[in-house]
Amino acid sequence: MRRIKMFTEKTILMNMLLLLSAAFISALEVERYAIFAGCNNAGKDHEKLMYAATDAMAFQKTMSEIGGVSKANGILLLEPGKDDLDQAMDDISHKILNNKNKASRTEFIFYYSGHSDEDSLLLGKETYSYSQLKAAISSVPSDVHVVILDSCYSGNFIRTKGGQRQKPFLVDDSSVVKGHAYLSSSSSQEFSQESDEIGSSFFTSAMLTGLRGAADSSGDKRVTLNELYSYAFNETLYKTEKSSAGPQHPNYNITLVGSGDLVLSDISSSDCVVRIASDVKGRVIIRNTEGKLISEINKLQSSPVYLALEEDTYNVVVISDSNTKQGKFTLTSGKVYDLKSSNLNSTNLEVTRLRGGDSSSDGGEDSDDEDEEDKEVDLAWMPLDFSFVMNEFSSLLHKDIYTNCSVGLFNTSAYEVKGVMTSAGISSAEIIKGVQLSALISYAKEVHGIQGAEIFNAAHDIHGIQAAGIFNSAHDIHGIQASGVFNFSHDVNGIQASGIFNNSRNFSGLQTAGIFNKADDFQGLQTAGIFNTSDDFSGLQAAGIVNNAGALNGFQASGVLNFADSITGLQAAGVLNVTDYLSQNGVQIGLINYAKESDGFQLGLLNISRNGLLEYELALTSNLNLRHSITSGNSNLYCVLGYSTPVVWYASPWIEEDEYYGVYFGIGSRYSIGKFDFDFEVAGNQVFFGKKLDPEDSDSDNGYYPSLRLAAGYKPVDKVKIVTGFILSAAFNDDKLALEEMDSNILIKRKNAVFLPEFELGLSYSFN
Repeated sequence: MRRIKMFTEKTILMNMLLLLSAAFISALEVERYAIFAGCNNAGKDHEKLMYAATDAMAFQKTMSEIGGVSKANGILLLEPGKDDLDQAMDDISHKILNNKNKASRTEFIFYYSGHSDEDSLLLGKETYSYSQLKAAISSVPSDVHVVILDSCYSGNFIRTKGGQRQKPFLVDDSSVVKGHAYLSSSSSQEFSQESDEIGSSFFTSAMLTGLRGAADSSGDKRVTLNELYSYAFNETLYKTEKSSAGPQHPNYNITLVGSGDLVLSDISSSDCVVRIASDVKGRVIIRNTEGKLISEINKLQSSPVYLALEEDTYNVVVISDSNTKQGKFTLTSGKVYDLKSSNLNSTNLEVTRLRGGDSSSDGGEDSDDEDEEDKEVDLAWMPLDFSFVMNEFSSLLHKDIYTNCSVGLFNTSAYEVKGVMTSAGISSAEIIKGVQLSALISYAKEVHGIQGAEIFNAAHDIHGIQAAGIFNSAHDIHGIQASGVFNFSHDVNGIQASGIFNNSRNFSGLQTAGIFNKADDFQGLQTAGIFNTSDDFSGLQAAGIVNNAGALNGFQASGVLNFADSITGLQAAGVLNVTDYLSQNGVQIGLINYAKESDGFQLGLLNISRNGLLEYELALTSNLNLRHSITSGNSNLYCVLGYSTPVVWYASPWIEEDEYYGVYFGIGSRYSIGKFDFDFEVAGNQVFFGKKLDPEDSDSDNGYYPSLRLAAGYKPVDKVKIVTGFILSAAFNDDKLALEEMDSNILIKRKNAVFLPEFELGLSYSFN
């Protein structure tokens, strides 16, 4: 019995020690370390990549925000050599050893984006063999190693094509997980591809989108390794199936053992989240205001999807079997935006660059144009080309002409003109490196100097000046386009000026017109006598009457009306400002300001927003004055507009000589605790006396004075508030006569000042 008792006590003690150890281990956090490497260059025999470095930076940013890699534990390497990678792994190893007692588990993530071949990473002029890389990564003293390679033939690093997961590793949330996970962007015999359209590689783009929430198939707002690989595989394959380099199949080899769910990102830790509601189904495409693809999700399930994105304004398109819908939303810090179907309105081979391929295998989007430009042209030189109607003399050569001077009585044409081309009617050329002038029509594919016509100018590329009495048309302009009536261009970098109308798709510079300007994407200064419109705008937009913009980032000013989808900056109008969303860095100034949703500041007589303040208050003061006021704006800064009259004023339909009324306008700020509100306001007041109505009386005591108001309110029911407050008015010098003639119970007089204190009690009604 004694032996049994001793055994039982030992068993209980050991169990207690195990429980305490487990509790201590679980109390420690998982510490995550990472190296993010991006290398665009791989020597002259390989085409320079465009997005390897930016992909590495984007991966670091994402893992820092929602992936648990602190800035101190992450190392970013751009265009590294072999020694740089080895040194970074040594630094990470030292960090892990120094902090080994502070974590229950350590995890190391190695991400590489760049060139590679069948045997090695290609780092500029150096190579780093897969066997050496695997040994270096394995030497990092971490419990878990996650390797992500986005490069050509990266499946060779894995070796076991389509490696097998060892079970169980995605079982529960305990801390016992060890081993490695290797993910590659392509198989051992495939290219990895990047795209100008998405501004990234297909694989990294899918990984980042997945980490930010698209891969969360369980709906727990966490993305696990298994979920991420499954999502990245399907998305990468989907995007590359019709690409010029063929389909791309990501590979994996995962040998994680133990129990525990390896969570790679936590959506709930993000400061900005969009919730794609259950009623939104189809392919959801999200782009930022610059047109860059941010996320693309094939949402088929009824459950909502949460995405962790940056604070910005986004355009969204949802493509389903039945229709296509589009809309716009803005994410702000600390808020979750609910993207519902009701927020949306119904409304070729992919160009790729090979990661590891040579430049000859690029399927560039301008290849047709380049072929056309590079084709041989059979040219003949003529110092002077003269034409009556149809190039009667040069056509005898049966060749295209290049010349210093081309003169036509009615019509002239040449392939290239290095001097002057002029015609009383029509002139046309492929290349103008000097001046082209025509009385009727001038046309050139490329103009390096000046193109001028009385009626019509047309060119593809303008490096200098294009001027017309009526109409100009060009694709790309780097200088000045001027017209007496109408200008049209695709892309403008410079100045576009017209007496009546300007139209441009993408514009950087100055666009000015006497009547009307139009642009899709605008950066710079847009000014018109009557009307400006632009889809997305960065800079200054000014018009005499109306401005209209999509996403406004800058300053919008007009004499009457301003419209914008969203505002980051200042919107100022003489009468009315309207926007769907006023960001926290946005300001509206006008007589009337309206925003569907406002996180910024509205300064005007009337400020309206769905989530702001819009209240009417009626209060009786201790001096028997009735105050009517409208409070509008937001709690941080609101405007108050009102008027005040004596109670006896309502007994008579006319203002007697000794009666008065006052109007006031001010700004205030509100602090709320539960059902209680506390307001602080400063206002300017103007008082008018009855004798002012007598035109023969020029000596009026009407005056201006400032006031300070402190108020407290209590909401017994929704929308209705009981308000009590204290108002202190002050008048100085000549204006003090106004306060002295008003009825008052208390009036404090000083040598050059008069102070009028009042107490008030009233009711307030909220329209929001």
